Amino acid sequence: MIGPLSFRSGAVSILIVVLILNIPAVTHSVYAQIASVDEPEIPGSNFSEGTGAPNVTNPNLRAELVFKGLEFPTNMAMLGLDDFLVLEKSKGTVNRIVNGAMLPEPLLQVNVASEVERGMLGIAVSNATNQTSVDSDNSTAASGPYVFLFYTEAVSPQDDTPIGNRVYRYELVDNKLVNPKLLIDLPAIPGPRHNGGSITIGPDNNLYVTIGDVDGHTTEAQNIHDGGTPDGTGGIFRITQDGEPVQSIIGEQSPSNKYFAYGVRNSFGLDFDPLTGNLWDTENGAGSNDEINLVEPGFNSGWLPIQGKAPADFDYQELVNFGGKGVYRDPEFTWVDTVGPTKVLFFDSDKLGNEYENDMFVADVHFGRIYDFNLNENRTALVLEGPVVDKVADTDAEVEQLVFASEFGAITDLQIGPDGNLYVLSFGQGAIYKILRS
Repeated sequence: MIGPLSFRSGAVSILIVVLILNIPAVTHSVYAQIASVDEPEIPGSNFSEGTGAPNVTNPNLRAELVFKGLEFPTNMAMLGLDDFLVLEKSKGTVNRIVNGAMLPEPLLQVNVASEVERGMLGIAVSNATNQTSVDSDNSTAASGPYVFLFYTEAVSPQDDTPIGNRVYRYELVDNKLVNPKLLIDLPAIPGPRHNGGSITIGPDNNLYVTIGDVDGHTTEAQNIHDGGTPDGTGGIFRITQDGEPVQSIIGEQSPSNKYFAYGVRNSFGLDFDPLTGNLWDTENGAGSNDEINLVEPGFNSGWLPIQGKAPADFDYQELVNFGGKGVYRDPEFTWVDTVGPTKVLFFDSDKLGNEYENDMFVADVHFGRIYDFNLNENRTALVLEGPVVDKVADTDAEVEQLVFASEFGAITDLQIGPDGNLYVLSFGQGAIYKILRS
C-alpha cells in the first residue's frame, strides 16, 4: 500500500508520498525515497519531493545543512570533524564528504541489487588506525582503518540478480577502499524486502550485524517447534572483525553459532549504551507494532508469531528457546501506528545541553522525526509518562511528547560528531544536517 503523508513547513503543506514500511502483502521499503520526480526511481516505490525545513522542538537548538546532493543515502560514518563516509543505496557507492564538498570519485563502487530494500545498506569504521597489512612482496605497510560494509551483492551491473546480503571488510588507503575480505554471507532470496543492514562495533570490538526475514518468513523455523534450524535470516549476528563466530549461543553449527539474537522481523538500527554496554535495537512491524528492544545475548524478539507486546494470554511454550538459551522479552516501547523506526543512538555528549546527555535518540522514516527517550536508573527500561506509561503508543498523538525534532524527510542514520553535535542523514532530502545550539 502506498500512503500519503503530509509534511508542513510554516503554512505550506507538502505532500510526501512514501511506501508504508510494514504491510506484508505488498512491496514497501524503509528506503522509499522522497525526491524530485526526475531522479532515478527505486523499483517498487513511489515518491515525491520533500522540502519541509527541519524543526527542533527546543528553541535553543537548530538544524543546519551540512551537505545536500546525495542520491538515496542509507548510512554514514564519520572519520573526523566535517569528514563523512556516506553510502548511496542504488549506486553501490561509498562517497567521502570533507568540509562540505564531496570528492569527485567514490572511494568504492560495487555491483548491488537495488530493488526496494536491497542495496548498499550499512557501514561501520574501526577506531584503530595504522593497522598492518601485507603487500604482494610479503612486506608490511601501514594502512588506514578497517571499513565494514553490508550490501546486497549483485551478479553484475547489468544483472540485478542478488548473490547474497554480504558483509565485507575493506582497508581505507589513499581515498580508496581496498583489500576486500568477505566476513559473512547471508541470504537475499526471496526478498526484496527485510534485508536489515545495520552494522555496529561493540565494546568487545566485535561486529554486530542485523538481517530481517528477507521476505521469506523463514524466521518461523527459529520460533516454531520442529520448524527447522536457523538459516541466516531474522537475527542479529555477532562475529569478529575477521568474520569468525565469537561464542555459540543457540547452536554450534554455522550459521547458528553466529546468532546473538533471533526472531527479528527487520531491523535498521543498533547501538550500545556506553554506560552499561547493553545493546538496543529498533524493529519494524508488519503494518503496526514497531519496536524498541533491549537485546541481551540469546534475545528472542518473537517473530513469528509475536510482533509488538505479546498478548496477555499468549502461551510462551509456543516459542523455541534452544534448550533455554533463547529468552523472549517484550519490547521496551511499541508504536501501534507504524512510524518505520531506523537508527537508535545513545547521545553521550553534553553539547546540546545536559538534559540530552546519554538519552536515547530514535529516528523514523515515515515522518522524518527524531524521538528522545530517557532511561531508568539501571538503564534497562525507558522512563515513560502519561498515555505511554504502558510502553505502548496506541496512536500517533501519544508520541508527541517524545518528539525531539521533525520534518527531515525520511531519516536513515544519526551520528555524534567529534564536536559532540548530532548529525542527521536524510534519505528523503539526500542531505546531511547538524543539530547544534542556536
